[in-house]
Amino acid sequence: FSPDGKLLAYTAQYDGNTDVYLVPVEGGVPKRLTYHPSGDMVLAFTPDGSSVLFRSARSSFTNRHAQLFTVSITGGFPTKLPIPNAYKACYSPDGKRMAYTPLGERFLQWKNYRGGTVSRIWLYNKSDHAVQQIPQPKRRCNDTDPMWMEANTVFFRSDRSGEFNLFAYDVKKKSVRQLTEYADFPIVSSAAGPGIIIFEQAGRLHVYDIAAKKTETLKVGVAAELLETRPRYIKGTNYVRGVDISPSGSRAVFEFRGEIVTLPAEKGDPRNLTLSPGVHERSPAWSPDGKSIAYFSDESGNYELHVRRVGKQSAVKKYKLPGSGFYLNPRWSPDSKLICYGDNSLSYYWIDLESGVSTKIGQQPLYGPGPVRTNECQWSPDSKWIVYTLNSATYFRTLHL
Repeated sequence: FSPDGKLLAYTAQYDGNTDVYLVPVEGGVPKRLTYHPSGDMVLAFTPDGSSVLFRSARSSFTNRHAQLFTVSITGGFPTKLPIPNAYKACYSPDGKRMAYTPLGERFLQWKNYRGGTVSRIWLYNKSDHAVQQIPQPKRRCNDTDPMWMEANTVFFRSDRSGEFNLFAYDVKKKSVRQLTEYADFPIVSSAAGPGIIIFEQAGRLHVYDIAAKKTETLKVGVAAELLETRPRYIKGTNYVRGVDISPSGSRAVFEFRGEIVTLPAEKGDPRNLTLSPGVHERSPAWSPDGKSIAYFSDESGNYELHVRRVGKQSAVKKYKLPGSGFYLNPRWSPDSKLICYGDNSLSYYWIDLESGVSTKIGQQPLYGPGPVRTNECQWSPDSKWIVYTLNSATYFRTLHL
């Protein structure tokens, strides 16, 4: 937004190229401000609102670095700033200084990146072209999203304490203080407003009040007609996932849009065994004795194993599982007393249905010749052995008993 709140500068590809555009906040026809073939990325307005600050690699010989330019909101030829290279930048309130990061952000690809091109914030003085860096700890870190909102304070985002949090740098005292203390999920983006900093963390928007030194979580709601949430009839084989056949072959069981449904081979009616809108049941498997159907259900909020007796009462027994939260490929033992299955950590388990105890068999390493699977698991005819495959350290798939 422009300082007066009347204009919005942004980057778009309306004409095929990535350029700077301007539009009133009330809407209207966008005004194109740049025309160079190189991509131009909007960063900010100048403090007086007369120009837009953007970065571009248009003058970089190798295209490995970008530089800073300004272009008037009325149009015209951009002006290059006397800074060798920069990625993100903002002006001080008086416009006499600038905070910027010289290089791109490697931590977007490598979390906790500590290599030679860590993201640093430099403070540039327009009067004498002097530069000073916001100090970093001995173990280097990534500082980004500079926000110069007060005369002698630069706010920024940093992973110097582990996860990304908000920090403030006092230009006169040359000291850094931490403003937020998130340890579960990082702050992934931040922007400055009048006396506040808005940021995203854990999938939600938060506002940090600079004067009060407090954080408030925003509740964002959008009113809409929500067509996809209406109750409606669904049919068609496109919604069928897991399938299994009863031992007699007279019926088959299907996972159909989160419901467990059985269908006759020739005569009879379809039966919805679960009837649970809002709950996702998946991966049905019919027991060898024909008396039960096993499947995974997230009814409790986490996936569990459900074993439902086939019959009029359809009694169901529920088992909590010790794996990593997402389960697949349930396989019954021939005596219908045990089930083996896989989980999201590429591990094999088997569960005793009488005691409810699960035992881990083995785990796939995250490499190998072709896709890593947890469906290559079979029972012996006497239900005493399980044969399964694992990838070896030498990239060969091996059999285990």
